Amino acid sequence: MIPNDPPYDAHVDQLRVAIASLALVVPSVVFAFNAYISYRERGIVEPYDIPAAIAFLVAAILAWRRSLAALVGGAVLCAIYLASVVASGPAVFIAYWIVALVLTVQALPLVRRPPVSST
Repeated sequence: MIPNDPPYDAHVDQLRVAIASLALVVPSVVFAFNAYISYRERGIVEPYDIPAAIAFLVAAILAWRRSLAALVGGAVLCAIYLASVVASGPAVFIAYWIVALVLTVQALPLVRRPPVSST
């Protein structure tokens, strides 16, 4: 009999979800670090740095736990920040947001199927 799903390695699926989670935690750290630097240099924090850091951190933690809503939310956040840097942002930021968006979207089908252990 031919199985409905192609054979796959559960470790690769776990790795892809972990990479998507890592792609979401990096902006969290960067936004938090930017808020810290802004506070130390100017005494004020940009109004969007702390909420963005928290949003990306929550999305990363929940994505690690295979939450479909978190991956969709993380992809939306990546798309929003990609749209904001396309017009005037440095090429490295544009490249990062594209990569983060692709990694997050590629993990979406993995969270729909139940986690399986590899033997």
